[in-house]
Amino acid sequence: MKRYYVIITCLLSMLFVSCNRSEHQFAGDYSYKLSGELTVVEEDGSSSYVMVHKNGQMHILEDKTSRGRVIITLNEMNGGAYTLTARVKGDSLLLNPYEMSTNLLTAQSLPLNDDNSIVCRFHVTGKGVRNGDMLMLEEQWDGYQSGNTGIRMTGMEMTLLAERN
Repeated sequence: MKRYYVIITCLLSMLFVSCNRSEHQFAGDYSYKLSGELTVVEEDGSSSYVMVHKNGQMHILEDKTSRGRVIITLNEMNGGAYTLTARVKGDSLLLNPYEMSTNLLTAQSLPLNDDNSIVCRFHVTGKGVRNGDMLMLEEQWDGYQSGNTGIRMTGMEMTLLAERN
């Protein structure tokens, strides 16, 4: 009888030791590139397209306050810094919706700043998956030009590719 207790104790110990939290697989430092195409619909109904290209460093940390959640920081080269959260479900990363502002280079048809860019505000959602050292996020952007809510911008396939450093 004592032998059974020893075997059961060993099996339970192995079970607890072998359990691995899924947040661990995403945690780390990455270099990323984001690209995609925004559809710009102006007040008169005409539409145009703006290509978006961004790159920088991304850091993914386990959220110590909530199991199954991570904190992501995006630091753009020559740009802004964003902090967002995501839920981990198995091999997938589900971004919690977040808001961001960014400068976009545009065609001359839109009202521009001195540096041929416009400031835009976006609501962003998305999901991602990790494969080896690569993380691929597919984001959806929905927004408007700051100060001009009549110009709507939508990016349905904004792809962020990140490679672990």
